[in-house]
Amino acid sequence: MKVLDVGCGQRKKENAIGIDVSPRSQADVIHNLNTFPWPSPDNEFDLIYCHHILEHLDDVVKTIEEIHRIARNGAVIEIRTPHFSSLYSWQDPTHRHHFALDSFDYFTEETNHTRFYTDRRFRILEKRIEFGKSLISFLPRLIAWLSVHKYEKHFAFIFPANDIFFRLQVVK
Repeated sequence: MKVLDVGCGQRKKENAIGIDVSPRSQADVIHNLNTFPWPSPDNEFDLIYCHHILEHLDDVVKTIEEIHRIARNGAVIEIRTPHFSSLYSWQDPTHRHHFALDSFDYFTEETNHTRFYTDRRFRILEKRIEFGKSLISFLPRLIAWLSVHKYEKHFAFIFPANDIFFRLQVVK
């Protein structure tokens, strides 16, 4: 299995090839991720990690298309990013994008959203909002469990989440 850790920073996943812009990272490949194409052939990877990187990049759609290009059919893509309600989404001055639980639905086969942005498709294997582990996070977890839409629309800034997590499968 061939694994890529996009924007690996100083915490590259074990047995992965790391790609990052920073020479101070643990990357095997130093490359500006805002420059396309990335230095990888088509259909190369079985698993791609994008943990806390997409919020930093210029063009999310082009990045998702590039991930689709370098992934094999059926490859798994793991995305973790701060939820839009999280302090961490807003405090880092290098964050360019803020995401909700349905943000990546635009790239899926079963989307209810527009297909205007790209024809690259994924299948959702898992998506979730992640909260802290404290007792106080019980209430927002319960609200989100009852209705994620109502949580994000009415309660997210009262009871902020930490991250959102997506596991997608490439469809070619």
